[in-house]
Amino acid sequence: MRRRVTFRHRDTPVASLLVRRLLDDRRGRIVVWVAFVLVHAFLVLQVWTWPLAPFNDVIVVYRDWVALGLTSGAWVGLSLPFVYPPLALAPMVAAAVFGLGSTAYGWGWLLLVVLLDALALAVLTARGDALRRRRETIAAWWWLAFLLLLGPVGLGRLEAITAPLAIIAVRLLLERPAVAGALLAVGAWIKIWPGALLAAALVTLRSGLRVLLGGVVATALILLVGLALGGRAELLGFLAGQADRGLQVESLLAAPWLVAVALGLPGAEVVWNHGINTFEVAGPGVEALAAWSTPVLVVSVLVLLVLGLLARRRDPLAALVPLSVGLVAVLVVTNKVGSPQFTAWLAAPIVLAILLAPPAPVVRDSRAFLPGVLALALAGLTQIVYPTTYDLLLAGYPVIVAILVVKHVLWLVLLGWAVVRLWAIARGNAISRGNAVTVRG
Repeated sequence: MRRRVTFRHRDTPVASLLVRRLLDDRRGRIVVWVAFVLVHAFLVLQVWTWPLAPFNDVIVVYRDWVALGLTSGAWVGLSLPFVYPPLALAPMVAAAVFGLGSTAYGWGWLLLVVLLDALALAVLTARGDALRRRRETIAAWWWLAFLLLLGPVGLGRLEAITAPLAIIAVRLLLERPAVAGALLAVGAWIKIWPGALLAAALVTLRSGLRVLLGGVVATALILLVGLALGGRAELLGFLAGQADRGLQVESLLAAPWLVAVALGLPGAEVVWNHGINTFEVAGPGVEALAAWSTPVLVVSVLVLLVLGLLARRRDPLAALVPLSVGLVAVLVVTNKVGSPQFTAWLAAPIVLAILLAPPAPVVRDSRAFLPGVLALALAGLTQIVYPTTYDLLLAGYPVIVAILVVKHVLWLVLLGWAVVRLWAIARGNAISRGNAVTVRG
């Protein structure tokens, strides 16, 4: 009988040893940065060469807003209506560093995004003790995989600005809560969603007042600058900017009508909304559901926040991750917009989950592993739907519609995981052991 030979180093399997070196040693950090360069080079190639032009929001819409302001002095968000919070203008203007030509503006945007991502990676992999290094490196590798799976939409939307800001914020949340609160407030004044992470920190952390202080100071400065630049009512105009929208074709709420289109049932169709340049579904009941979607979103967020408060009484730190994930998920599930770039919102809460994982391997901790895997699957499905097969989706091709429905189901599973986790903590069925959380029963 042949004896099976396993090469070991001090009784440690070679594969395990290599993984540890990648996570802990200087060489591992170099490999992460090499991977960062390769992933971003590939994504940059995608945004410029993809046939369905996923970069058009940047080189057409954003560029036109900046050109309008520079030539006429009329700025969206200040003197003109704007669908985004007013600080969204800042990265759009910064992207004009090379000029307002389409190519020059596009390269300016990509430079800004890559620099922000590099800053996020640098903060994320800052040196600490061995356990922290391992968690940070795992988080970095997960984030790079997530970006690669998400594809060009991860670079060609405002989420490319807010996601790295949010990752930096969650990395600093426990050490410098005021700074983290300020960064999340800045992100929320660019695109609203980082406010969900800010709310989760306020509700669950004992340092919530310092988080709030940072957010209030940042908000006050942003509003003062906006007023100084001539902004008035339009500074808050984005709050009503989505009120008249229908159900965007990629949203979960639009799924019944999109499935009807795929099945060839009468009364449902995909239409182009010229006012906001997006595809929506049309049919009986669409307007009613669109009108009710915002109240449902608000009530759902409030329910989660109450559940987070109940969980906080048992274990504040344990409640932070599921509340963060749950708030992001509910903003997507109940949203009538449902744009593909919304998947990028998951990057920061999952990075937070990995950073707070227990000393045991991340794969043994459902708090980080399950939502992390679901987020990767959602990123991959997002790229399949947009931009890869978007034309087929709009035509109601059944297989592509089915893929989108699977994506919707995964969002619901992620939301369900967050609710169950919070409920377990609130009932005392989750015990915190250091940074680890284990669920009884």
